[in-house]
Amino acid sequence: MVVERMKQFVKPKFNSMKTYVKISILAVAVMVLFVRAMGTEKHAVQGADKAAVEIPADVKAVIDNKCYMCHSPEGRSADAKADLLWDSIPSYPKAKLIAKLDKIIDVLNDGTMPPAKFVESQPKAAITAEESKLLKAWAEKTADGLLK
Repeated sequence: MVVERMKQFVKPKFNSMKTYVKISILAVAVMVLFVRAMGTEKHAVQGADKAAVEIPADVKAVIDNKCYMCHSPEGRSADAKADLLWDSIPSYPKAKLIAKLDKIIDVLNDGTMPPAKFVESQPKAAITAEESKLLKAWAEKTADGLLK
């Protein structure tokens, strides 16, 4: 008799299809909430890897006047946009941001930005030695700060 009573508790009987459907919906809802909660944690971890980037007004002015025309969503060159989008800089993870800053320093040291052909057609886009020095100093200081 005790065994018969235990079977009632161990094997629940569904009296109707409605009860079965309700329990199934509840189980699915719990799984959806669990998956969403896991996704939220993932975003929080990704957000922790992002670095805050400050661009001083004088550096921003150079970027806006000399770089942004190509390295922006509205830029004509797909290669330039693929290489660097200034608007995306704040959303880069720390490691990617440091790599981009190092590349900015390299192209400024090499004198490859802006490209010579572009400067021929747009002479105002040429970066002066002073502007190059300003951008490099900012990139170096920002990258060094991120490494600490």
